[in-house]
Amino acid sequence: MESAGPKRRRIGESQSKHDIFLSHSGQEKNFVEQLYHDLKRMKQRPFFDQDSNCLAKAEKFAPEIIEAAGRCRVGVVVVSEGYLTSKWPMLELSRFVECGVKVFPLFFKLSPSDLKENEVETRWKQSWRKLVERGEVNEEVLELWSKAAKELRSSNGLEYAKFADSEYKYRCAVVEEICRLWPARPKFSTDVPREEVQGYERLCKVASSMFTEAKVMGWDEKIHKYLGLYGMGSVGKTTLCKAMCSYSEGEFGGRVCYLELPSDQASERIARNERLARLKHAVRQLAAGFDRSVSDSISEEAEEQGWECLEDGLRIQLPVFLAIDNVGDFETSRREARKYLNVGLPSGSKVLVTGRSQEILRSVLGKTECCKPIPRLEWLEAAMLFLSYAAPSVISSVSFLKTEEREIVERCLSECRFEDNGYPSSQYHPLVLRALGTYFHDVDSGNVMSWEEALENKNKLQRSREARNVNAILGLNYHSLSEQVKLVFLDCALYSLGSDEWKYRPWWSVGEPNYLNMWVSWISEVHGISPSDAKLMMKELQRLSLVEDSSSEVLIHDVYKEFARVLVEKEGSKEWQWWMSQASNATQLERLVLNEDQPIIGRAIGRILDCRSLVYLELVDCDDIGPNLEVGSLQSLRVLCVYSCDNLKRVVCSCSNGHNDQMYCSNRAPSRGCMSELVTVKLRYLASLEDLAFLRHCWSLQHLEISDVNSILYLFPAFDADCGSYEPINFRYLKALRTFSMRGVRDMPGFDCDALVRWLLTALQLKNLTAFEYRGLAYEDFQNEEAGVYTIDLNDVVQLSPRLSVLSLALPKQIEEVKGLHLLSALTTLNLHWCRGLRQLLDLRCLPKLKWLCVHGCCKLEALPLLGPEVRDIPCTGLYSLRGHQPVFLDWEGHECLLPYCYNQYSDNLGWNCSECEKREEDATRDEIRHMQEEFEMEPEMDVESQVEGE
Repeated sequence: MESAGPKRRRIGESQSKHDIFLSHSGQEKNFVEQLYHDLKRMKQRPFFDQDSNCLAKAEKFAPEIIEAAGRCRVGVVVVSEGYLTSKWPMLELSRFVECGVKVFPLFFKLSPSDLKENEVETRWKQSWRKLVERGEVNEEVLELWSKAAKELRSSNGLEYAKFADSEYKYRCAVVEEICRLWPARPKFSTDVPREEVQGYERLCKVASSMFTEAKVMGWDEKIHKYLGLYGMGSVGKTTLCKAMCSYSEGEFGGRVCYLELPSDQASERIARNERLARLKHAVRQLAAGFDRSVSDSISEEAEEQGWECLEDGLRIQLPVFLAIDNVGDFETSRREARKYLNVGLPSGSKVLVTGRSQEILRSVLGKTECCKPIPRLEWLEAAMLFLSYAAPSVISSVSFLKTEEREIVERCLSECRFEDNGYPSSQYHPLVLRALGTYFHDVDSGNVMSWEEALENKNKLQRSREARNVNAILGLNYHSLSEQVKLVFLDCALYSLGSDEWKYRPWWSVGEPNYLNMWVSWISEVHGISPSDAKLMMKELQRLSLVEDSSSEVLIHDVYKEFARVLVEKEGSKEWQWWMSQASNATQLERLVLNEDQPIIGRAIGRILDCRSLVYLELVDCDDIGPNLEVGSLQSLRVLCVYSCDNLKRVVCSCSNGHNDQMYCSNRAPSRGCMSELVTVKLRYLASLEDLAFLRHCWSLQHLEISDVNSILYLFPAFDADCGSYEPINFRYLKALRTFSMRGVRDMPGFDCDALVRWLLTALQLKNLTAFEYRGLAYEDFQNEEAGVYTIDLNDVVQLSPRLSVLSLALPKQIEEVKGLHLLSALTTLNLHWCRGLRQLLDLRCLPKLKWLCVHGCCKLEALPLLGPEVRDIPCTGLYSLRGHQPVFLDWEGHECLLPYCYNQYSDNLGWNCSECEKREEDATRDEIRHMQEEFEMEPEMDVESQVEGE
């Protein structure tokens, strides 16, 4: 069960697709760009030719656009005069009609009357003839375009004029209609295109015939059909499971649910979140009588209520098809599978369960007769799969092979046939077929005869028929890599098992997360290479099928993860020394992730100090490390992440002999510091942290993040606290800093706003700084009129950072204005969320690159600044209207995406307060006090007005 023939698969080609095609002329680019981002927020997959991710690199864009137009599900046509008189938009429209794509017209600048038959003949056809005269198109297209225009006229669309000329309201209606026409693909998608799967029909029919009827335990009147499919890793269980869901949709009227269980035991937090997501999906897919809001409301605390909803909804439901894929060989996985089987599926339902072994399935289904080996690929199907990777450009069918070429292909296929326990005979292994095909593609994709020499090389191809020797072929592509790319592959296969840190989207990013880009960024930091080099390495891994081909995710097949484990567990190998060193050889260990003091990556070790080659250290909930984390001997350390270690008070480097002895390192190594390799430091949720002295010695530090540290006010120079003379974050020592984030700072008594302003201006002078964030948490009780009024004036700075593209500030209430923003010429994102004292924000049209602006909660802002046409809002999660789950944005002077004031209709949900809200709250407080006095007949001890002001 793998991708099909050579015409459908090009080496290195992205597998991503687009459901919505946004067809427009250049005049409507700004409108369509905002619509594109609106659709992305709704989890849609739109094609927009201005997005670099939509068009493959190093390919001619014209055929790519036409192909995408023909493959999409809905063609959104922005009808305007520029559209109907331009070559490319009309080519796209005619492609929609040719391929039977559903057309959704947006009458943005024209009305349906402009497409009447006489208008097409007298007005638009004349424009098309001019294109013919200029030689841009052939005469034949005129009739095709006339037919397409008629199709456009007959399609029901939306007219802009009916929305009171509000572009925002019009976009909201467009998004809602598109989501109705084509609902966003769920996370648990079962899309398996028939034409891309070898033997789709045959294998689905065989699997359908394998179900066994059986009574449901405890239900005499209920009879289900069960099938448990087992097989060695990567023989196609998941692909067949998904294919069976699609294959069964007609039989069960769409009442189909696919659930994929995790193959590895993750941390409890991750496992709990994933388990909850599967339950929500099951309720949405199977429970009758509930709308989406019911499943969305299921939380960790209400998980049992979620199971009750599923059971109640199934009582009134017709038979369903439930597929539980990848049941693991550990009890939590089996227990979850059994819980779905016992939830009370309607009589006549079909249940498909997959796992690695018959024993696993028997423990879940309780019936041996239901457990059967997965159907095998036939020789012809295996040959086509192999050739689609080995020679995709020259061979479209096995029948084209010469006799001697066919013999060589047969010998190649024999290397990919293995025996496994429980099988009556050997079977072809699809992943090995793909791996060997990729290997021979690099040998010579155009000459089958040249493969014979490689076949004779017994050192590379070990002709073993046992399943445990699958790695002999999987290793062919791995061993062809350079040493550094090998380590990148091991990071992909092993690091993601124990930590999801790389999945956290950078705080400054906007829009949908791209996990591939995040992974590339992580690889760049850990390996000390440029992001472009890291991306090239990932592309190489994808080309060789070691990593799944995707433009937005990092997907590693379980078999390759197991292959990586075998490599690092082989004692004495380079991989073993690098990753899984024994305690006695901890000096070789380069990666260590500890979660609740248990080693997730790296075997049991002694002290962290022994790991002298450590490059990456991540500690989560590790209370046993004590008050001091000593990193002085970790001279190779590049990334340090410490989260939720409640006992940690300080991080100590080799020069930190005492609290006040901080200049020794700087005097000894003025240009580098003793932690010369440290590039990234992330400190989160550290309740006892009271010292950051080691930062003075990290002169190469590029990324620093400190958030939700309870004692952070003692670390921050803007507080008049008894901290000695030590200033913990002094930017003079962090000249290489590129991104900085400090969150959770509370404006407490002793807060010095003037010191904060000076500190901010010092940071903004760093020449390499690209993103800066300071998010304060205001305590209103300690702020009064006597605190004074302050202004941040960037004009006072001699040289601002020329690279600063992201600035995020949540300033104290005393700061009423930020001057000189126009000097930040590289700024693309400005987030002033909850700057509650901010009154002035002037002309920002002089910032040519500014695209994202947020002034949410700036309730004293007197006027929205003048903005360029490209500016849009920063997406804020949780802003939803009462219907349709559409984002709520205030329609205000043409920039409706920005929220300078509270929106009364939603202020209760969002917690905003403007002056009017504060006045109403103050009046309500007075009324409540008076009511209490009257009720208890008490004389007020102080004037009510004074008491309210004190409150």
